[in-house]
Amino acid sequence: MSPPRPAGRRLVGAAAIVVAMVGVCLLLGILWVTRQLDPSGPQGDLVGDVVIEPGTSRDGIAAVLADRGVITNARIFALQAQLTGGGPWEAGRYVDFRANSSFDEAAAVLDEGPLPPDALVVRIPEGTNAAGILKIIEESVPGVTAADLLNALASGQVTSRYKPPEVSNWEGFLFPDTYEFAADATPVEILQTLSDRNDDILDALDYDRAEDLQGRSAYELVTVASLIERETGEPPEERGKIARVIFNRLDDGEILGIDASNLYGLGRTSGELTASDLEVDSPYNLRRNRGLPPTPIASPGKASLEAAIRAPVGDWRYYVLVSNDPPSHFFTASAEEFERVAQDSRDRGVF
Repeated sequence: MSPPRPAGRRLVGAAAIVVAMVGVCLLLGILWVTRQLDPSGPQGDLVGDVVIEPGTSRDGIAAVLADRGVITNARIFALQAQLTGGGPWEAGRYVDFRANSSFDEAAAVLDEGPLPPDALVVRIPEGTNAAGILKIIEESVPGVTAADLLNALASGQVTSRYKPPEVSNWEGFLFPDTYEFAADATPVEILQTLSDRNDDILDALDYDRAEDLQGRSAYELVTVASLIERETGEPPEERGKIARVIFNRLDDGEILGIDASNLYGLGRTSGELTASDLEVDSPYNLRRNRGLPPTPIASPGKASLEAAIRAPVGDWRYYVLVSNDPPSHFFTASAEEFERVAQDSRDRGVF
């Protein structure tokens, strides 16, 4: 056989380029579809009530979810549902959808079905303290008062596998989430549901092995997680870094200086601290006292609990707010760098 002529070589080379380009386009297309099916990053916050009206088609449901930010692409969601036999789904009110969900996560909520018409929904944001949780329940469940709930907690009928029996304060052990209750739910039933949910999350995160994993008790780690919850900004990686800052300072006997704890001790959740506030003789004043506060200061969510028990390795010892929109911090091991960045934030009016 005679060797290919130069023109033939050019044709072969051109064909190879075309094939390569088609392959690249196909790969990019697959990656794009994959990102639609399962977007990068964790699920976001609950999006609130999502109402599917009677008679809404599969395409219509997909459009509602995309409009609310639950999924990324209505058309592909509807197509996948058609190909995999998803649905039909019931009309009604759904409360468990989260932003930035994968298609499977969104479909799982639809598969669970809507709330019963007479269901009571209690939504507890992450970082809410115990007093705030009782207030939310009181406002959400007719006939149940904060006093009823306090009595239930004090009665011994509400139990937790992780709250030490000698600790009467339930701070940090009523999990923040969205709950559904029957209209006749009792205070004990409501609070036990929150406590059981907290226990389940701690079990899943291996808090029963807290001493082995972090050298601290589960109660101490829940306390650390509550500090993380009240201090963190929006970037997900901040939670782990704040945990490491706390552990590094605790290990060296340094004062934590976390003002969220000071505010808790003053019975507040926000606002500026005055010079007199910082001098208050309180075990929650972490400008004066070494170590952790005596109790958690809020109910941490799963991400903060995970950060506390699986903090990344790092030498960070300081963090300072550098942006309010979105809230974010700068982390460093250097006191001098911390002071320089803090002064820059003050000069820019960040705080």
